[in-house]
Amino acid sequence: METLEKQFKKSMYVGYETSISPHINREKKVMEYNVGWIKEEERGWFEMYDEDSGGEDYYGEGMLEFNGNKLVGYDGVFSLDENIIDCVKKMGAIINL
Repeated sequence: METLEKQFKKSMYVGYETSISPHINREKKVMEYNVGWIKEEERGWFEMYDEDSGGEDYYGEGMLEFNGNKLVGYDGVFSLDENIIDCVKKMGAIINL
């Protein structure tokens, strides 16, 4: 069974956002990412959190749904982070969201 996994870090501006947030105060943090894809089962996962607090301040996780090599869905967050999308593209996925 082929499982692709990637861990990486990226410095970025993060902040809490809600559906009624008129303004979001963002702060620069180093975010750690863990992304995986089990190709035969057409499923994957992701986890992202800030390095400083180990995820106490900023944390997100969820699942990825594939149809063959196409990423067709995700769950766990409102909007899938662009770094996760770029990562699965590099793993060979076609983005079809």
